[in-house]
Amino acid sequence: MKRQIRIAGLGGQGVVLSARLLGQAGVIEKKYAAQSSTYGPESRGTLCRAEVIISDEPIDYPYVTEADFLIALAQDGYKNFSGNVKDALLFDPKAVCPHARATTKHIPIPATEIALRELDGKAVSNVIILSALAAHTSLVSKESLTEAVRITVGKEFYELNLKALDLGWRLGLEVEANV
Repeated sequence: MKRQIRIAGLGGQGVVLSARLLGQAGVIEKKYAAQSSTYGPESRGTLCRAEVIISDEPIDYPYVTEADFLIALAQDGYKNFSGNVKDALLFDPKAVCPHARATTKHIPIPATEIALRELDGKAVSNVIILSALAAHTSLVSKESLTEAVRITVGKEFYELNLKALDLGWRLGLEVEANV
């Protein structure tokens, strides 16, 4: 099965890191994975998009054509990419106000609020919402995502990211139980 995921936000929100973690977790599970990203010439504050494709079969085109899932970390990301999502859109309600007439399933994940309350900073809200997506959809296992964090994230941020991953995983399972 091929799944296409788009993550959209602003530069500096960990959009690209989230995509790298998800793609790496797919590879750990011996799946095919492709990851790409685009962002403005400024390093912070401009629209940023990262895409991941995870598949059981070889991937012939490495860019998302129609996202199965969208993670929206900022209003601009939501505005630009929410119109082309098949299955579900996860968003951070601190940063995104969904359209009143949205037809795609919208799942609020209070990643920023939880990161601030539980981890004393919002720097890992991207990992919280990514982990919630993985738990909700079974895109990758928690073990693979944990290994991806170990491989990808610097040692000084490893424990913080693991805590964020655990918090997000619990949120994703709660969402799954309530859907």
